[in-house]
Amino acid sequence: MALPISNRTLDIVLLALHRIGPYHHARFSAVAPHLELHVLETRPQSAEYLWDFEPSKLYFMYQIGGQPSPEADPPLATLRQQLMVLLDQIQPQAIVTVGWADRAYQFLLLLAHERRIPIVLVSDSRQRDEPRSVAKERLKYQLLRGYSAALVAGRESRDYLADLGFPAAAIRQPWDVVDSTFFAQAACQSQRHLPHFLCVSRLVAKKNHTGLLKAYGIYQRQGGRWGLQLVGSGPLELAIRAQISELPDPQRVQLVPFCQQEQLAQLYGNANAFVLASITDQWGLVVNEAVASGLPCLVSSACGCAVDLIEHNRSGWCFDPTNTRSLADLMHTAECQSPAQRIAMVAAARQLLEAFTPQTFADGLRAALDQAWRYPRYSRSAALVANMLSRLV
Repeated sequence: MALPISNRTLDIVLLALHRIGPYHHARFSAVAPHLELHVLETRPQSAEYLWDFEPSKLYFMYQIGGQPSPEADPPLATLRQQLMVLLDQIQPQAIVTVGWADRAYQFLLLLAHERRIPIVLVSDSRQRDEPRSVAKERLKYQLLRGYSAALVAGRESRDYLADLGFPAAAIRQPWDVVDSTFFAQAACQSQRHLPHFLCVSRLVAKKNHTGLLKAYGIYQRQGGRWGLQLVGSGPLELAIRAQISELPDPQRVQLVPFCQQEQLAQLYGNANAFVLASITDQWGLVVNEAVASGLPCLVSSACGCAVDLIEHNRSGWCFDPTNTRSLADLMHTAECQSPAQRIAMVAAARQLLEAFTPQTFADGLRAALDQAWRYPRYSRSAALVANMLSRLV
């Protein structure tokens, strides 16, 4: 039930996520001057992203301990004790969780219900991310009734929450933003030498390096002259190297391991165009970085960011990730783009990116928090589902 509450200032906020990286830090730094932000890392040893990063002291930081592995939450009893102590210490006026599927997030929802603390969901999930089961969607519907507001990545994640029954008036955006100014400035200091496409992504199946390299092979056979630089690490490295070796000219492909943000910004600045060929991708934050860096972007239509940032033939190019010939054709189009066409495309993309900056994130989060405080939603059924799921995960 949602009841309006007014004349109360929202100051103290607890935000829970797996692990802080440089992208999160840019967002939190933008919002920290406006509220007392406490950030909880639920999986501080996670190695999903190999960030070498030390955040500054613009906000308070905490870590959950007792995990059986870096990519898991602690057992329920251990988690409960730590979260209760933390809530007693901080006394937050609102809680924000970056997702709903983890035991830590589910138990925070349960505690928020018990203590009458409004809770905000951060979500970039989309309807088409994976096949949906009716039973699971019903559980989500019940769970979502316990959240007072939501901050989403973009249009598709907004639509998905609305389809699950979440009040449209309580949904704000954006979540997936980068420090655009940092990448733009770094690009200005770089120099392009041998022309090449750049792809930055983990070396995992959903990023579709197989399809990208097939398309690049077609592009090479048709006389394409640009090289290709792949940046990232992951379990498919050996398979990708083997596929590179079978290209007509494998010497024009460079595979670079995971890079920290400063080095990565230079690589954007050295490239001539960016390509992301994912077969599924909730957003694709690297596209934000590439646009900020002034690169024309070839983006799979399966990426969430394509809906919000890429207008085909205007602010970039969209393609079906299963159609390698279509991607090869777009590579030729990018190679043949005139300077004036390039300038116009980059300008159009950067204009769309203005809605996805650390400042717009800060504005969106503050609006979501204000919504949560004015119209808190507490649901016994959501608390029961959260309690059940936290014991099953």
